[in-house]
Amino acid sequence: MSRRNTHRRIRRRDLQKVLIVLSVLFFFIAVGGFVISRWENKKYATGGGESSVEVEPIIKDAETVTIDGTTYTRNKKVRSYLIMGADSYDEPVSRKSGGQADTQIVLVVDDENETWRLLQLDRDTMVMMDIHDEEDNVIAMTKGQLTLAHAFGRWETGARYTAELVSKLLGIDRMDGYFSMNLASLPILNDAVGGVTVKVTTDFTDVDDTLVLGEEITLTGEQAETFVRSRMSVDDGTNQARMARQEAYLRGFIKAASKLDDEQILEIYNQLMEHSVTSMGAADFVELAEISKSYKELDMLKFEGEHIVNNGHMEFYIDDNSLQDVILQLYYTAGN
Repeated sequence: MSRRNTHRRIRRRDLQKVLIVLSVLFFFIAVGGFVISRWENKKYATGGGESSVEVEPIIKDAETVTIDGTTYTRNKKVRSYLIMGADSYDEPVSRKSGGQADTQIVLVVDDENETWRLLQLDRDTMVMMDIHDEEDNVIAMTKGQLTLAHAFGRWETGARYTAELVSKLLGIDRMDGYFSMNLASLPILNDAVGGVTVKVTTDFTDVDDTLVLGEEITLTGEQAETFVRSRMSVDDGTNQARMARQEAYLRGFIKAASKLDDEQILEIYNQLMEHSVTSMGAADFVELAEISKSYKELDMLKFEGEHIVNNGHMEFYIDDNSLQDVILQLYYTAGN
């Protein structure tokens, strides 16, 4: 796997930026998606159905394209980064399989207009994907959910396969970087800062009676996972209520992390890298942290389409018009 500049000397303020952006990335992938895929959709197995659909980009890296009388020009100052969350607590070096990438989010940075936005991908999107042998040669193709591409290789190769597949879906040459993190990361982040202090405003009686309503508590790693991931049996069962707790936790985490010294921050960064696979180095994360503050954030995008259950398996089929519209919004400028 590629880990450029992971151990080089970094300034303290840059280390803090790296840690904060990694924690934010974790919340996007672990909190936003693991719960949905592992808890809410548990009744559906993941193996692919029998329908024969291959999702292809409507626009394949064309310099210009005219649609309904409007000409769109490719914006060459756009960068794309794929953020993945794998459904395992295991060490990546100990796995024969990369695990399913149950959450996939594309971060798109537009340096021309100084904006950034996220594209949320459905794990069950039906695509055609390559099957590789142990020497990384393509030996066959199969149809299945997008989440499976990550599992068709070791952790590091599975992450790369997924990045290549998503690039094809979006009609771009390649991702400018990718980052895959597993479920072991939250306890590491939490405990490395000595625990995160929050006020419990939710009744967790049915989930964890150590989280007492109305009390201020410094969360352990296991409690932190319950605090940020629980939904169905707490509050009103909505994601909005869960997001409020996630925001409170993130504020507490950043406050705790700001008190760490250089050695402690670097140690956390290195621990996270043991549970991650990335083509990006520390400097890349520092830059993304700066961009998140200096560039304007646009609304998150997602594809419209149809969910069906086919032979007991959940499948999502992207609407062609939605695919075209998203590609145009992310990678093209109208009227030039």
